[in-house]
Amino acid sequence: MRSRYTAYHQGDIDYLIATHHPTQRYGGQRAAIVQSVATTRWLSLRVLATEAGQIADRQGVVEFVAYYEDPKPGQVHERSRFVRQKERWFYVDGDALPPLVPKRSDPCWCGSGKKYKACHGR
Repeated sequence: MRSRYTAYHQGDIDYLIATHHPTQRYGGQRAAIVQSVATTRWLSLRVLATEAGQIADRQGVVEFVAYYEDPKPGQVHERSRFVRQKERWFYVDGDALPPLVPKRSDPCWCGSGKKYKACHGR
């Protein structure tokens, strides 16, 4: 998951397609990723939970929240499924989950160092 977030952050479209499970790839995928990369500034990633996904496992699940600006702030909160084939992990699909809202005095998710209430919580 972290490597795919980094690829989105850096605009590595080839890596994103290569790590998408072959059965889940589609014709317009490259164009959709190119558009997303061009308009989105990724701010941070929080991995909330994992299930399996170790070296001996064939499947894994990652729940994460990725924060972005596009140009307004937002987040992707997802429970993603991965499979391991020939020693490589592939993203299969994910279930969108409701957004997480920080408590007022929590650090802001954008990484500003401010409390949420004094930053994006206004």
